[in-house]
Amino acid sequence: MYDIIVIGGGASGLLATLASCRKGKRVLLIEKQSQCGLKLRITGKGHCNLTNMSPLKEFLTHCGSEPRFLYPAFNSFFNEQLVSFFEQLGLKTVVERGQRVYPFSHKAQDVFFALINEIETEGNVTILKQTQAKHLIIENSQIKGVVAQIGSEKEREYFADNVILATGGLSYPLTGSTGDGYALAQQAGHTIITPLPSLIGFQIQDNIPQQLFGFTIKNCKVTIKEQSGKKLYEQFGDIEFEQGMIAGPIILSLSRLVAKRLYEGQELLAVIDFKPALEQTKLTDNIIKEFSQRGKETIGQVLRAFMPKELEEFAIDKAKLPTNKKACMLSADERKRLVNFLKNCTFYIQPYNKENLPLLFQRAVVTQGGVCLKEINPKTLESKIVSGLYFCGEVMDLDADTGGYNLQIAFSTAWLACQGACC
Repeated sequence: MYDIIVIGGGASGLLATLASCRKGKRVLLIEKQSQCGLKLRITGKGHCNLTNMSPLKEFLTHCGSEPRFLYPAFNSFFNEQLVSFFEQLGLKTVVERGQRVYPFSHKAQDVFFALINEIETEGNVTILKQTQAKHLIIENSQIKGVVAQIGSEKEREYFADNVILATGGLSYPLTGSTGDGYALAQQAGHTIITPLPSLIGFQIQDNIPQQLFGFTIKNCKVTIKEQSGKKLYEQFGDIEFEQGMIAGPIILSLSRLVAKRLYEGQELLAVIDFKPALEQTKLTDNIIKEFSQRGKETIGQVLRAFMPKELEEFAIDKAKLPTNKKACMLSADERKRLVNFLKNCTFYIQPYNKENLPLLFQRAVVTQGGVCLKEINPKTLESKIVSGLYFCGEVMDLDADTGGYNLQIAFSTAWLACQGACC
């Protein structure tokens, strides 16, 4: 018999386990992978953006469609407490551009080791790895435990009056996030909001030159439009290109805003302005002047005055420019095409469908959707349907922008769920 069973050994599950055992509770942590924290160890491309030091009011503007749900969790455990918590575990942190907090080493594995090493020193924690939580044991709308299977062994019952579901979503399934928590929550009577890939690049049909793969183009403006031309969203910042995709920080944030539209099959356009600081007339004047002054050079050579070398081949193809033609021979139509490329480079975004969703979840940073928030008490994160069942992290219908916001949600909700389960 345990006091608390935590299902899922990711970021939120590890913190919930550590916080619970520090309160003297006997804790069973169930992790289906051979190791805990696999996704945590690759978070932020291995650098692990722990949190963001923005004030609460600003922080909440980055947190999905129901930020008010998070007030109790953030009031209980927010960014300053999180930084202090990890520093007490011996993990030094550093605040960088955009108020983003990283481990001083910039190694995500150090965040994991800070948590797991402390957990393993506690004598009241049992960790079962390669163990699948199969069913929740529920009697009279009260949680009683979990039925789980270790490897290929027979299923066993593990009893506790409190269970914390910290199974994550569907993003990065190779790390163990395969939606198991949704099935367990549904068994308890909960509604699951359709899980969708979030914080992910847009799939496009254009052929991207290999030299552009992974190259960052700074200070762009990206506008999401409907086919009719109606503007939906707009952001400024850095973008990247990958094979068949546009990516980068602002693209990831925009993907969160249009995920439902893409899932519903809406045809959307991503319009990139590579020169947002210049009005179109000013840019046109600059091009006329530059091409006139360097008239003996080729068009391809003069392009370097307006874009990084890595972008040239793509610009030439997209704007249909004759590269070997002398710059002074640039026609009015060719100039218009060049200006249009720099100010209105347009891509059709492929909608989501059953065929591409599995691949998209492999690339998505987080999952949008999950256990319906209306069925969870925001003050305790306890189920309103089954007493003793708590939720934390990505299994709930919570997601946020890139920038440390999602991990803070995971840690804050884990802390609050622990407080409720330990009462």
